[in-house]
Amino acid sequence: MERRSGFYRVFFPLLVLCLLLAIVTIEAGEWMPIMDVEDPHVREVAQYAVNEHGRLKHLQLKLDKVVGGETQVDSGITYQLVLTVEEKGAGTKDYTVVVVEENAKFHLKSFKKVVVKSQSSHRAM
Repeated sequence: MERRSGFYRVFFPLLVLCLLLAIVTIEAGEWMPIMDVEDPHVREVAQYAVNEHGRLKHLQLKLDKVVGGETQVDSGITYQLVLTVEEKGAGTKDYTVVVVEENAKFHLKSFKKVVVKSQSSHRAM
């Protein structure tokens, strides 16, 4: 019995470690939807994107809301968010932004207006 319990003391932790490594390997690099767009950290990332873009383009922008988004974990965390942003004197518009968080610092990678393509109407003949 003593010999058998020694085997499990060594084997079981190794099995758990292998399973954890398999889970991490599968999840790394996959895009995961953000379930709570009101999460304070998600709002912090969104606010950073709006402030940084406004600073770079000399615009007065205000974050209205986070519409949705997803994250990807690699060497840092990449956030791809859809935001509604108010520009002083120009109303609100939706933007897709990409922000990378590494070592507790944010880096704005892109800030693009969402373009909605209108579907042309077709008449039945």
